[in-house]
Amino acid sequence: MTMIGRTYLERGHPVVVLARWGTGGGPRNVLIRRADGTLTIRPFRGLRRPKTTDRDAA
Repeated sequence: MTMIGRTYLERGHPVVVLARWGTGGGPRNVLIRRADGTLTIRPFRGLRRPKTTDRDAA
């Protein structure tokens, strides 16, 4: 399962995962791009998938 390029929610705001790294058992850090264009490294933990609607699934 790849998460690169996927959109997640950070405190209700969309972010795009650009890169990820970390060992299998340790914290998994990701590089994200926020809507304002800033790049930030943060733990993947806490990012949530946006809820899909019927229109999104089609």
